[in-house]
Amino acid sequence: MSSLVARFAANTFWLGRYLERTENVARILHINETYARDKPEGPDWQRVLDLYSESKQFHKNYKEANAQSVLQFYVLDRDNPSSIVSSVINARENARSVRHLISTEMWTHLNIFYSQMLEMGAGAITLSNLANTASNIILNCQTFEGIIEGTFLRTEPACFYHLGKYIERADQTTRILDIGYGLLPLDEGDAITSIQWNVLLRSVSGYHAYRSRYPGRARVEDIERFLLYDNEFPRALALCVDRITDRVRDLERRHGASRHSEVERTRRELEFALETGPGKEITPERLHGFLDRFQGLLADVTNAVGQTYFGYAPLESKALGNTKQTQ
Repeated sequence: MSSLVARFAANTFWLGRYLERTENVARILHINETYARDKPEGPDWQRVLDLYSESKQFHKNYKEANAQSVLQFYVLDRDNPSSIVSSVINARENARSVRHLISTEMWTHLNIFYSQMLEMGAGAITLSNLANTASNIILNCQTFEGIIEGTFLRTEPACFYHLGKYIERADQTTRILDIGYGLLPLDEGDAITSIQWNVLLRSVSGYHAYRSRYPGRARVEDIERFLLYDNEFPRALALCVDRITDRVRDLERRHGASRHSEVERTRRELEFALETGPGKEITPERLHGFLDRFQGLLADVTNAVGQTYFGYAPLESKALGNTKQTQ
């Protein structure tokens, strides 16, 4: 690829990642608050920092991990590269660089969303407003996805966009599953437990899809199986890995080249990790270990794609965003 084409490829790849990241950070903040509504001690906001390995970064500017500080850090803090406002700003910057490749409708909606985020004040991220704010952010991201479906040419830029989107979606699904599995009790006989597991499913818009697969009550092993292995549910790891494979193969066909060894190696390792899974006896600790390893493999795929197609390993991609630090 020429340097110019490589730059546009990177722009569309990161556009997909940033919009997907925006939606999923909103989901994680919402689910963390929702789970703790009946707990007298309230939500454990430190857990969100731990999921993103950002405690050190957070404590440079904030003393205590409470609702106000963590929501500020992850929604409105422009100095935090993984905050929602930073992701939207970076998404728009990448879209601006490929303005000639995307539709007018895509550009217009992203600008409206961008303006809304810049105008958002601290009152929008109080606990009482968090559900509405998160829902609005998610809806904006989903609207953008709908516009892409109807207006974006299925050419090379679209391949890179969807490759970035599904790598990010897989990563974020591991984090949502991790935070849900770690926070919820595992006693299936309790009615409150059942409700809380349903909240986890709704956090990934998977409640009705899960019920169509498993019509009875929610069971821990069925939910875990559904979010890991259902290759027809859009946010399950299995479907994300299938889509990553499809887009990698599309790019190989378009370039008329044999499989790029490093991209193929990392992709196969990702498939193998999912096939072997966390084992039959699922505990929060074993599942966490598997999910953490899977996140690392997704970073390896990202770096292989960057080295092969963009001409750099995107551990720190400046205007295009970072991966290792914010995944």
